[in-house]
Amino acid sequence: MTRLLNFIWFLGAWLGTTGLASGQYSIVDLGDLGGGFARARTINAFGQVAGEALLPVTGTVDRGVLWQAGSVTDLGTLAGQQSAALGINNAGTVCGWAQDALGNTVAALWNGNIVTALPSLGGTISTAWGINDGGIAVGHSYLSNGVYHAALWSAGSVRDLGTLGGNYSVAYDINNQGEAVGTASNSAGRDRAVMWGPGGPTDLGGLSGGQWTAAPAVNDLGQVIFWGTPLGATQNRAAFWNGDPSSPVISLGTFGGGQSWAYGLNDQGFVVGSADELIGTYHAFVWNGAQMIDLGTLGGDFSLAYGINDQGLIVGWAMDAAGQTHAVEWVPVPEPASLLLGLLGAGLVGLRLRIRAT
Repeated sequence: MTRLLNFIWFLGAWLGTTGLASGQYSIVDLGDLGGGFARARTINAFGQVAGEALLPVTGTVDRGVLWQAGSVTDLGTLAGQQSAALGINNAGTVCGWAQDALGNTVAALWNGNIVTALPSLGGTISTAWGINDGGIAVGHSYLSNGVYHAALWSAGSVRDLGTLGGNYSVAYDINNQGEAVGTASNSAGRDRAVMWGPGGPTDLGGLSGGQWTAAPAVNDLGQVIFWGTPLGATQNRAAFWNGDPSSPVISLGTFGGGQSWAYGLNDQGFVVGSADELIGTYHAFVWNGAQMIDLGTLGGDFSLAYGINDQGLIVGWAMDAAGQTHAVEWVPVPEPASLLLGLLGAGLVGLRLRIRAT
């Protein structure tokens, strides 16, 4: 009897999650700081969202912000005017950049209301684009000679991740296994998608047979998303690779227009970004492994999705009918059958616990 209940419980729980891939999403306006403009960049497993928003009145001062529990908080700066929040981990640590008192753009971490400047590679400009659950951040930093390299920050120190033989590189994301991805120039000056691991940088640009230019995200399974122009195309296509060297890169297509861009990836292999329509507008999308789903807008022409967590919550921005840009969250709407199965799963959990208690 116990084995049967275990089987039914796991079956009900699994079926109850199938609604996440149903293709139906509601859109929620996250609010702003009063300046009439905001973008949500990233979301963690606990639903904390980071991004940026304009301060009221000024119209030009952008601040890194954190949305949680229905409120929005200005994360502040390093004594300068502006900042931006670009990544967040499951501990709630935010990474991005903040201006210092001299107006320099400096890679920064926020832990609660404490902001910390990260060391540079010798120059005065740097940005932290991504952070993993171990608190290791990646991004880029200028060197003293004016070029910039991908950088990794850990325990208060910085490491130059190098290039593919050229002058420039940027790391956009790092997973919990310590694999970082981004773009790096080679000795011919061409930008190539790259992964940095224990053995140094690996050129991923040739996986598709085309000219991929960047890898903006990697998940804990080693799956990667790409930007670039594949063979036979003239414009950028969002693309997905499952991490297996024997598997091809999958081009995600568009909504009938010329190009698409991928920005976020979760551990289920869902991809989010934006894709062009035939009429020249672009909409946020989620790709669930089988199809690209249009997430829509707030009544305007444009939207873009930057991040997705493992619960399927998606964040980004969308325009309203008046042309204003709002930070938004797209929430999966389970199908009625999935809701019933979810309730069945919950009921079986309660029954299982009661039986175990007796």
